Amino acid sequence: MTPIDFYFSFRSPYSYLAGPRAFALPERHPVEIVFRGVIPMAMRGQSVPRSKQLHTMRDVKREAMRLGMPFGPVHDPIGEGATRCLLISEHAIDAGREREFVLEASRAIWSQAADVARDKPLREICERAGLEWRACEEALADPAIRARVDANTAALLELGHWGVPVFVLDGERFWGQDRIEDLEIALRRTMSPA
Repeated sequence: MTPIDFYFSFRSPYSYLAGPRAFALPERHPVEIVFRGVIPMAMRGQSVPRSKQLHTMRDVKREAMRLGMPFGPVHDPIGEGATRCLLISEHAIDAGREREFVLEASRAIWSQAADVARDKPLREICERAGLEWRACEEALADPAIRARVDANTAALLELGHWGVPVFVLDGERFWGQDRIEDLEIALRRTMSPA
């Protein structure tokens, strides 16, 4: 299996749009999606102009319609919500449920206005993803889990990127939810017999 690193932020609506298609790649190609959740830009001190934020929301709504994905109402997970989702996503990797958790949590944030900083909505998301809430609570307090999130964020920055989603296949980077098709072209090229 060829690994594809998938850098993702729960605060990024473009990550939300990319998620279902990214996690579906192994259904069509002999690849493994290596989920790498990162701390949102705004929580790393990078500001986004208000005009770009407004454009992003309009663009994401249009893209969601094109992809047949629900969008809105939204609850911005910045701060505690994003952090909690990142920590639980690392636990979900250990439990073999990262696809389920990432898709459930991002859909809840971007189309159901789930406040993932609160226990009740986050617990419901975890349980829908097949995770035990007690284990998720333990992950929230585990410094080793936090170190993994920090390492993912550092790895993104080492690639020379700040925004997400980013996919990395054999060192080649594909930035943006609209680059999944280019990634698939590269997969077909590298997987085809010489």
